[in-house]
Amino acid sequence: MTRILLQALLFLSPFIAYALWLRLTARGWRAPERWLGAPLVWLCVAGVALTVASLFALAFTSGGSTRAIYVPAHMENGVFVPGRITEPGAK
Repeated sequence: MTRILLQALLFLSPFIAYALWLRLTARGWRAPERWLGAPLVWLCVAGVALTVASLFALAFTSGGSTRAIYVPAHMENGVFVPGRITEPGAK
C-alpha cells in the first residue's frame, strides 16, 4: 500500500510543483486556462516519467541474489517447514 501511495505522489508531484509555482508568482493558480493545453500534457509526461524511473530504480536496486535457490514449503518428519530462499552452499 505504501508503494502505491509513493507512486501516486511521484505522479502528482509535477502538478503540485506547477500549482506552487503559479501560486508563488501570483499568476492565478485557480484559473482554469493556466491548466489547459500544453502544460497539462507536459505535466502528465513528467509524472509518468518520474513514476517509470522510480519503478526501474526499484527493480534494479532491490531483490536477492541471482544465485539464490527457492526451497518450497514442505513437511519434514511431520512438521511443516515454510518456504525460504537460500544461498548455494548454505544450510
